[in-house]
Amino acid sequence: MIHVLKKELSELYNKQMLIGLAVSFVLIIALGVLMTGVISSDMLGGGVVHIVDNDKTGFTQQVQAQLQEWGYTVDTADSPEAGFTEKDWADATVLPAGMTALLDAHQPCQIECVEVLRSTSAFSSAGNADVVQAAIRELLTKEYLQGDLAFLDAPAELIPYTYANGKTVQAERSAILSSVSLFDRLLPLALFLLVVLTAQTIITAIATEKTDKTLEALLTSPVSRSSIIAAKMLAALLVSLTYAAVYALGFVAAMLLTVSGQNTEDLEIGTALADMASVRQAVLELGIDIPVLGWVGVLAQLALTLGIALTASVILGGLTEDAKSAQTASMPILLCTMFPYMLSMVSDIRSMDGVGQWVLYAIPFTHTFVATEAMHFHDYGLFWGGLVYQAVFLGVLVLAALKLYNSDVLFTGGALRRKQEKV
Repeated sequence: MIHVLKKELSELYNKQMLIGLAVSFVLIIALGVLMTGVISSDMLGGGVVHIVDNDKTGFTQQVQAQLQEWGYTVDTADSPEAGFTEKDWADATVLPAGMTALLDAHQPCQIECVEVLRSTSAFSSAGNADVVQAAIRELLTKEYLQGDLAFLDAPAELIPYTYANGKTVQAERSAILSSVSLFDRLLPLALFLLVVLTAQTIITAIATEKTDKTLEALLTSPVSRSSIIAAKMLAALLVSLTYAAVYALGFVAAMLLTVSGQNTEDLEIGTALADMASVRQAVLELGIDIPVLGWVGVLAQLALTLGIALTASVILGGLTEDAKSAQTASMPILLCTMFPYMLSMVSDIRSMDGVGQWVLYAIPFTHTFVATEAMHFHDYGLFWGGLVYQAVFLGVLVLAALKLYNSDVLFTGGALRRKQEKV
């Protein structure tokens, strides 16, 4: 048993596995630190209140002082747009002109809370309009503590606005996100599954052929090497699409079952349709809707990404010694897909600064994960530049794969065996 164990371990712990593990280890550390930093930076800023004071009275100054007493940092600007463009605010609370006069007359006022929509990621810092509302109530309660004023229950009503692409509309950011982010969530998930399944399928298949000695016979057959590569890539793509279709059907079925199990007796269809129409109008006014040409570009990026994954898998499969090493060989593709995918779900890669952003953009899969966001928020340079970069990257990989598969030494090991026989 000991001898068998030594044999198995010697086959598993080979040079290729150790190199793959070393590369994976470095990637995990680098991308993990990068991911942690991005998520942390996105969630910072919860203690800052952004205020646009259009009233400019002693009472509004007291409101700001109350916020500072509670431990918040108050930052001001002349207008929400100035705060968004000059100070990179994520939200703004507007104290309207005449607010103090209304409150002195014991009448409730309306406060605009404007939130910026720059990304469809899941996590983003929330505004602090509610603490401004609480500060107003606190000050009024202290002043009219002995009075029985009904308006003290809600002295300031928050009116939601959303700012995107240089425009502002009266609508909740969450409602707009819900209407545009469904495909932004499904596309990265489908792409991640396709890339991972494709890589595993191709690398394992080629490694098995090398072990069974069928690859050598295939390469010596009267079939061009390019046809062999294309057939392997197409077969793996079809298998991966089958998996993805089954997963998508399961996801849709789960959603339908969830909806069918909900109580809809109190649902007002007319109100729901009116709300949907209102949100749709807000999306159009903000220019977030993706045009037809944009969808063509998104699909082109998806096709290029799959092509890159297929070609890289063909190369890695050719470099894999046996089927046991296939799992390790697919790790670079898995990691280069997983980290951009996870970051795109929880953060806005486009808003990153420094070397980390360029490292992610060097990974061709990243551009497809941020494609819909780039189109939503008119980042056309990033979108079309990423498309060109993917095309060039794919071209280089295809040339490398053709050169590799035209090398009989690599696949048949003929030269190596002849050298060993001479020795």
